Amino acid sequence: MDVSITSDMFNYSFQTEMEKKLQLFAEHGFGYIHWCDDWNNDIIYAQKDIRHYGELIGTAGLRCIDVHGTATLRIRIDAEEDELQDQYVRLLDNRIEFCSSVGGDAVVIHPPPIRGEGYLASLRRSLRVFEKVRPLCEDLDIILAVENCFPNDEEAIGFFLDEFPPEFVGFCFDSGHAHINGNFDRLFGYGERLKALHLHDNRGERDDHQPPFWGTIDWKRMLRWIKDSRYTKPINFEITHNPEFFSGNADEYLEYSMSAIRKFISLPIE
Repeated sequence: MDVSITSDMFNYSFQTEMEKKLQLFAEHGFGYIHWCDDWNNDIIYAQKDIRHYGELIGTAGLRCIDVHGTATLRIRIDAEEDELQDQYVRLLDNRIEFCSSVGGDAVVIHPPPIRGEGYLASLRRSLRVFEKVRPLCEDLDIILAVENCFPNDEEAIGFFLDEFPPEFVGFCFDSGHAHINGNFDRLFGYGERLKALHLHDNRGERDDHQPPFWGTIDWKRMLRWIKDSRYTKPINFEITHNPEFFSGNADEYLEYSMSAIRKFISLPIE
């Protein structure tokens, strides 16, 4: 079973430069990455950036399977001001083009964070984004994968999956978010539309993004569900180093993470 790692593993601690961290991933047994750099800012990749990152990925002997879209607190999918929503569309267009260029097939996006009054209006307002980027997605054969992030997100994900066909919109499953929000069971019904994975562990309270078996997730159940789903790509782990939990260096953390991953993918499934 092939495995993938998110590119921002060390961005919040060692801040390892791109070329070096990609080499480290490959040296420790990863053949694939999920591009997760610049997921929360308004950076637009120029063509020279796209070419450069693609070259770094290839030189390291890695393949990119999918890309995380980006947004800010104001520039988001359901922004009420058209100008801000149009900025979000430009960022998403950019990541769709980047994903296609580096060989991925899906861009992960977050649903609207609004809850309670105005939630349905927020979902409907988001449809404008989907319609604007749909021609580019169809032209480049890229799927938008909506990630579970907040409590009751199964409602938002179901809304978008019902609205659009599987060739255009799918599901990105985040194990840590589901564990915190307690909606595993309600999300597992979307296995037929599973297109991206963010697997990581926590103890049900914080979004710790640690390797399997560090926290309290039922990993045997997780593996069984993934194998029963229609997911066919390498298994991706959204693990990030935190010196609060691990005091070793980057090599040691990668060794620890890969050991946990190997244990996970080797679990016996009845």
